[in-house]
Amino acid sequence: MIGAVLLRPLPPGRGTRHSSYGTVRVLAVLGRQPGWVHVTLPTRPNGSSGWVKAGDVKVEQVTTSIAVDLSARTITVRVGGGKATTGKAAVGSTRNPTPTGSFFVTDRVRPADPGGAYGSFALGLSAHSDTLSEFGGSDGQVGIHGTNDPASLGRAVSHGCVRVPDGVVALLRQVPLGTPVVVTA
Repeated sequence: MIGAVLLRPLPPGRGTRHSSYGTVRVLAVLGRQPGWVHVTLPTRPNGSSGWVKAGDVKVEQVTTSIAVDLSARTITVRVGGGKATTGKAAVGSTRNPTPTGSFFVTDRVRPADPGGAYGSFALGLSAHSDTLSEFGGSDGQVGIHGTNDPASLGRAVSHGCVRVPDGVVALLRQVPLGTPVVVTA
């Protein structure tokens, strides 16, 4: 994935303009050819790609990045090219592991109950669970979100999402759509 670029909205009649959360659709850019842009799609299977006409989209630069290390159970967030911040994270269980690969942020969500399981803020990713085709009324989309169970941090206990502490949630609020997210084993 070419690190820090994103694609914003497709014109009417040229694909889905909004995600299931109502967010304007973004797609991560893999490369370009004259008249075309190669993009990663936020769909199953993970890593799917396609081509869109260059004139139908607006490409913008993104200077943030997120890295999740599943074996260390950590998340590292870099906002605006500044210093990276690393924190403990809860990751997917053995039964429902967090998928590995290169993904991107598709949604910025404020959960209805900030004291609930997703905390006060969440990012939806282009990643989908390899074991769950549905979860919580969604299509098994993986996210990064806060938690009301800080004791879970540093453990492999989620359904595939990445749970983070409040200090990291504060940084996630600054992360724009299209931010690259790399998840390694």
